[in-house]
Amino acid sequence: MTDVITLGISGWFTPHGTLYHEEGRTLDEIAPEDWSNLLAHADAIDFFTRPDPAWPALEARIFHLTITDGERSRELAVNDPFEAPELAFLIRLTRRAMRDRLVLTPETLSEEALEALRASLRQAGQD
Repeated sequence: MTDVITLGISGWFTPHGTLYHEEGRTLDEIAPEDWSNLLAHADAIDFFTRPDPAWPALEARIFHLTITDGERSRELAVNDPFEAPELAFLIRLTRRAMRDRLVLTPETLSEEALEALRASLRQAGQD
């Protein structure tokens, strides 16, 4: 199995119906420190074995968190408002790993962004 985290958010309503948004990142796209912190906290709160939370209220927003680490994999639906502070912290660690410190590679950059980076590096080399 590939080491990966996926975070989906569902359950809020709009005039167009229920929205669902999902993002995923592989280990190669996540800063190693963020991955280590996320897994350490997941293990500390027994993420891979903890019981499923209670059913949410109809208007609740739900975070669908999937963590795969080697042979371990689990999806847990976490209700918002969060039933436990340790789950809220796990969601924050996940969002940080996925957004704030995404590892950029030529594969994750658009052609325009990659060319802008190359131009910036060329410019910096001339100064």
